[in-house]
Amino acid sequence: MNFNKLFPRLSIRMKLGVAFVLLAISPLLLVSAFATRITVRHLRALATANLEHDLEIAERQTGRSLRMLDQDVRYLTRSVDARVIQESSPASWEALDRTLAEYLEFNPVLFQLKVADARGRLLFSARRGEPRSNAALEDEMSGVYYALRARSLRSDQSSFLPVELRGPGTVEGQVSTVPAIAMVLPVRDSTGELQGVVVGEAFASLLFADLDNGSSGKEGVTGLVGADGLFLYHSAYKRDWASLLASRSEVDLESVVPASAASVMLSGQQGTVEAAGDRILSFVPIRLSDAGGPSLIMYRELPLSVLDAPVRRFLRWEALGGLAVLATVLGLAALATHQITQPILQLRLGVRRLAAGLSDEPLHIQTNDELEDLAEDFSTMAATLARHRNELEELVRERTAKLREADAELEGILDHSADAIVGLGLDNRVRVWNRGAEHLFGYAPSEATGRDVGELIVPDSAKHRGESVFIEGELADRGAVVNLRTTRHAMNGELIPVSLTQTVIHNEQDRPFGQSLIIRDTRLQNQLEEQLRRSDRLATVSVMAAGLAHELNNPLAVIANRIECMEQDVAERCNDCFLDKDLAVLREHTARLLGVTRELLAFGQEESDELGAVSLNDVVNRVAVLLQNTYSVGSARLETRLASSLPNLHGSEQALETVCMNLLMNAIDATESDGLVTIETQAGAGGDTVQLDVRDTGPGVPPDLSERIFEPFFTTKRDGHGTGLGLALCRRIVERHGGRIWVESGSGGGSLFRVSLPIQATEGLQWA
Repeated sequence: MNFNKLFPRLSIRMKLGVAFVLLAISPLLLVSAFATRITVRHLRALATANLEHDLEIAERQTGRSLRMLDQDVRYLTRSVDARVIQESSPASWEALDRTLAEYLEFNPVLFQLKVADARGRLLFSARRGEPRSNAALEDEMSGVYYALRARSLRSDQSSFLPVELRGPGTVEGQVSTVPAIAMVLPVRDSTGELQGVVVGEAFASLLFADLDNGSSGKEGVTGLVGADGLFLYHSAYKRDWASLLASRSEVDLESVVPASAASVMLSGQQGTVEAAGDRILSFVPIRLSDAGGPSLIMYRELPLSVLDAPVRRFLRWEALGGLAVLATVLGLAALATHQITQPILQLRLGVRRLAAGLSDEPLHIQTNDELEDLAEDFSTMAATLARHRNELEELVRERTAKLREADAELEGILDHSADAIVGLGLDNRVRVWNRGAEHLFGYAPSEATGRDVGELIVPDSAKHRGESVFIEGELADRGAVVNLRTTRHAMNGELIPVSLTQTVIHNEQDRPFGQSLIIRDTRLQNQLEEQLRRSDRLATVSVMAAGLAHELNNPLAVIANRIECMEQDVAERCNDCFLDKDLAVLREHTARLLGVTRELLAFGQEESDELGAVSLNDVVNRVAVLLQNTYSVGSARLETRLASSLPNLHGSEQALETVCMNLLMNAIDATESDGLVTIETQAGAGGDTVQLDVRDTGPGVPPDLSERIFEPFFTTKRDGHGTGLGLALCRRIVERHGGRIWVESGSGGGSLFRVSLPIQATEGLQWA
C-alpha cells in the first residue's frame, strides 16, 4: 500500500521534517494530553466544589435568619387566636403590643407586626420605634392583600412575600421606603374557617445580608425563590426592590433558568447542573420547620467562563511550553532534512531549466552515491532533448506559417462573402458568425456566438417547427439540405426570405463534428421575380383588354345609334309616352359601357401624348376646378396645398391629369358627405423628385390589400361602381414616368395615396 497517496503532495524535505517532528512530538503529545485531561477535570471539580461550598455557607446564614423570623412570628401568633380576632378587645391588643415591644428590642430583624381579619381589615399594626397608636391602620390595602394570600394557606402554613414598607422620615420631601419580607400566617378556628391573618414584616437587608458573602468575588447571580417559583430575592434587583416587585408576576424561576433545571430545583433536591451550555447552577433547599413550614430554594448561577478561568490559565502555559518544544524540534528537523534533500533540489531545478529551454548545462552534484550517477544520466538526456527540441521548433515554425496563410485566406473568404456563413456545433450552437450574417440579421458575433441558431433566427410558428423537423431528418439521412427557400427573422423582428444550405461536417475518421450553414438573402430575387410575373400578367391583361374593347365598341356604337333614332321617333310621335324613360335608361347604361371600353383601350394601348415640361401644380389646379361640381354635389370639401416654386418635371401632361383625376375620384367615393379630401404637392427629399399626396377621411385601405388594389380588375367599391382599372392605369402611367405610387394609412384615419415622380426624364419614359 502506497501511503503517499493518502495525503496531499508534499516535498521530500517536508515529508522528512514531518517524520522527525512526529517521532519527537508524538510521545510528548500523548503525555501532555493525558496530563491535561486529568488537570482540567480536577480544576473544574475544584471550582464546582467551591461554588457548592459558598452556597452552603450562604444557605446556613440566610436559613438561620429566616427560621428565627418564622419562630418569632409563630410565637406571637399564639397570642392571637380566632377568639381574640373576633372580640378585638383593646386589652388583648395592648398585651400583644407589650409582647411585641420586647421582641423588637432584642430581635433586630423583625420590623413590624400586623393583624387583619378575614376580610382584610387591619385590626392591629405596630412597628419598631413607633407606638401602636401612630403606626396602626396606616395602610388598609396591605391587609386585603395579606388576607387574600392567607386564603390559599392551610393552618400553621406560612408564606413569604417580598414587599416595600414605609420607612422612617422622608427623602427629598417624599416618604422613604424599606425593602422587606412579609411572613404571612393564617389564623383559623376549630372548623378550619379563616378568621384572620398575622403578618410579620422583616428588613430584607438584614435577612439577606450574607447571601453574596461567600461568592469569593466571582461574578454571578444569587436568587431565593419560594415553592411556587416566585422570587423573594434576586441579586440583580437587590438595589432596585421596586423593579423586583413590579415584575414579580412576570418573572419567575422558569423565565430566568431553563425549564428542565427549574423543575429539578423546585422538586426540593440539592445539586449542580449546567444550564444552556454557558453557565452552571448550584441550588439547595431551605426548610424553615419540620411541621408545615415553607420550603424555599436558594441557588447560585455562575458563567462557565468564571469556573474555567484556572483551566484557561493552565492551558495557556501548557501551550507556550508546547510551542517552545515544537520550535526546537522543527529547527533540528530542518537542519537534518537540508543535508538530505539539497541534491534532490538541485536535480529538480535542472529539470525545470531544461523544460523551460533556459539551459542544458550538466549538473554538478557530488554526493558519492546514486544521486551523483542520476545527475550524470540527466545531463546526457538534457543534451539529446535540446537537439531534438531545436529540430521540432524549426518544423513548427514552417507549419505555423502555412497555417496562418490558410487561415488568413479562409478568413478573407468568410468576411467578404455576401452570404451569411455560420459555423455550428452538433448542438446547433453558433461557433462562427461572419460579417455577412451580421449584416443580414443584425447580431454582432459576440451576441450570436454560443447561442442556439434556432432560438436566434428561426421564427416560432407551426410552419417553421415542421420545417426544422424536415431539416433534421434530411441532415440525418443525406447529411445536407441545399437551397431550401424559407424565411428567417432578424434582430429587429423583420421576416427575411432566404435560401438555406446546411451541411454536416465530418473529420478524417468520418465522424461528424460540426455543421456549416449558408444563408442567402433572396429579397431582391423575389422582387425581380414578382416584377416579372406582374409585367407578364399586365401584358396579357393589356392584350385581352384591347381586344375586348374593340369587339365591344362596334356593337355598342350600333346600339347607341339605334337608341338615338328611337328617342327622335318617340319625341315626334308620342309626347306623353313612357318609352322615353326606358330609352334614357338604355342610353345611360350604353354610355357606361362605352366608358368601360375607353378605359380598357387606354389601359391596353401605349400612350401617345406629347412629352415636355409639366407643372404639377397646374395639373392639380385644372383637375380640382373640373371636379368642383362633383365635390359640391357630394357635400365633401376639397382642400389644395400646393408647394411654391415647385420645379417642372418631364413627362406627359395629359397622362398625369389622368392620374390626378383617378386618385381624386376614388377619394370622392371613399369619403363621407361631411368628409375632407386634401391634395398636396411638395418637393421630394434630395431635390430630384416631386411628390403628389391625396388624402381622404374614408374607411382606409386594409394593409393586406395595399398591393392588390393596383392589380387590374380588382376593386373595393360596390358592384356597378368601379371597373378595377383606375389604379392599375395610374400605376402604369407613374412607372412609365420612372416614379412610384403607393398607399399608406392616414394620420387621422382614411388613406394616403402618394406619388413620387423624378424631375429629369428617365430611360423608361418612351412613348409610342
